[in-house]
Amino acid sequence: MPNAKTVTKLTRIGNSTGVTLSREVLRGAGLARGDDVTVEADGGRVVIAKADSDRAAVLEIGRRFMARYSRALAALAK
Repeated sequence: MPNAKTVTKLTRIGNSTGVTLSREVLRGAGLARGDDVTVEADGGRVVIAKADSDRAAVLEIGRRFMARYSRALAALAK
């Protein structure tokens, strides 16, 4: 589906803000519910793209590292 475009509102999800994507937009982007995505701010636009599985794996390793060593990293940052 070329150029699936809709207007939607940003909504509150806990302390965060989320956007609801229609099936048509997901289908047009080649995405499905549950897919890992990257979110990037680019010149006043928000770009959502399917995450590269290798990149997602590396990011998850980094998140676990940061959580495990957060106190040591905070001390080193002083």
